[in-house]
Amino acid sequence: MTLAATPAPVPPDGGRPEPVEVDRAELLSHAAEAAHHSGEHARALTLLEELAADPSGPPACALHIRRARYLAAAGRSAPAEEEYRRVLESADCTPHERCTAAARLAELLLHLGRYAEAGDQAREALDLAAEVPGSTSEVVLASAALGFSEAFLGDQTAGLAVMRRALETAERSGRPEDVACAYLHLAELLTGPLNILEEGVVVARRGAERVAELGLGRTWETRLLAVATNGLFRVGQWAEAEKVVATALRHRPSGADAVELLLARCRLSVGYGDVEASDRDLEAVATVLAGGGARHVLPMLILRAGLAMWQGRHDLARQAVQRGLTESRSDDVIVLATLAWHGLRAEAEAAASRTVEVDQTAVRRLREVVERVTRKSEKAGPPVRYVADGFLALCDAELSRLDDGRGDPELWGRSATEWDRRNHPYPAAYSRLRQAEALLARRSRVATAGKLLRQAHATAQSLGAVPLSAEIRTLAGRARVTLDDAPPPAPVPRPRTAPATPAVDELAVLTAREREVLAAVAEGLTNKEIGQRLFISERTIGVHVSHIFDKLQVRTRVQATAIFLRNRPE
Repeated sequence: MTLAATPAPVPPDGGRPEPVEVDRAELLSHAAEAAHHSGEHARALTLLEELAADPSGPPACALHIRRARYLAAAGRSAPAEEEYRRVLESADCTPHERCTAAARLAELLLHLGRYAEAGDQAREALDLAAEVPGSTSEVVLASAALGFSEAFLGDQTAGLAVMRRALETAERSGRPEDVACAYLHLAELLTGPLNILEEGVVVARRGAERVAELGLGRTWETRLLAVATNGLFRVGQWAEAEKVVATALRHRPSGADAVELLLARCRLSVGYGDVEASDRDLEAVATVLAGGGARHVLPMLILRAGLAMWQGRHDLARQAVQRGLTESRSDDVIVLATLAWHGLRAEAEAAASRTVEVDQTAVRRLREVVERVTRKSEKAGPPVRYVADGFLALCDAELSRLDDGRGDPELWGRSATEWDRRNHPYPAAYSRLRQAEALLARRSRVATAGKLLRQAHATAQSLGAVPLSAEIRTLAGRARVTLDDAPPPAPVPRPRTAPATPAVDELAVLTAREREVLAAVAEGLTNKEIGQRLFISERTIGVHVSHIFDKLQVRTRVQATAIFLRNRPE
């Protein structure tokens, strides 16, 4: 990037204009920050490198902090942590710079699931802020991290009080990023460890509206809408979650913001059984995380394991789980319990299908993880322990499948009850399926098994959970249990219905080139064939197709083609 002096307008008398002095370092600084706020984090890092090479640029400590911010936003957590620690350890940095680094490091540790470290770092930041005038942003950031840490590790009331005060402080300061940060941490805490889902979704959506007003739509609003999507998914409002995802995708997020949203959408796709859409999102996430992003690795691997199991690839599910156990440094007992459940389920499914040998070493390791999570959750706050106990109930029940090949109906019944109490319909329906399976394997209480299958099927149908519905129907067919008179669902989620002749042109959101690409898709051409026809690279065609899917809010070429056919001129 080359920056030159900009000539002044020609004077009215026609004289020669005086050259205008341009501060190149200042322009680079503003350009880098603008790129960061618009979600172009890689571009921001490139501009920052140019700024660092400029002799008149900012001091080294300030550059380290900004580089850490951009790296964290791009999903590269490990180098971001190194940059912050460099500032904290440098005697050349000012008290304000060390305060800023401590507060931002606390936030980063929080995102990585290292809650105890995050709390300690947040306290250090608050101590530094007490000695530094004008450190409101650092107080907000550290308070949010401290509140989350305290609520997660034991004191829910105190932790929430700290976080709500952080939000009030942020609103008084009026700084957009302070407001966004406070809303995000509060929403993540409510929809995550504390399991106060309805309030958490409301906070996330209210926060998204607020930060949009403040001009942070592509970044912070996207992340808040991803939090809302996850909350809606967990309570079974999948259709509403899809609408929220579609709203967020209009911002075309990048970096860590895009990862949050893609993972949220992938949870829906895995639940629906849409393999193509799930694979596409997971590949996109893996590409972004190639340079780091430890915070998102475990959720990505959990989704990979869940998808692999619905595909009957229990070996791939095992690999994903074992990789997660190897790479994880997280203190998040809920995430670890979820990972352990997926691992035990993969081994139990392998044993039941006889397609893959059970890996006894993996099972032994998973048992150790369950024991460790049990010990850790006993020291966590009641809300955290409450959610973790639900996943531990699933783990115990899966272990019973491995131990005797049939499963313990009482353990599966307890799991279903646990998830009913938590208002999570999907794991409750799955538990009822397994409880019915265990009863039928023992040839006992067949009527009860039938009732359980009908309950599970009704829940799965209402969610649109195609793979779960199919497995329930398979077991019901073997047991000669009548579920209902409704026809079986399609193998992929149905596209949104529309009138035969749309009142508006649904293709109006597409560019002229995207319409050309979609027309070729409707002919059944591959990306390579479309590229040859339009003289564009296959990779570019893939980008166009991805944009078309996002704009039309579809997951497959079939769904996109249906919209094209009903909107094309006769």
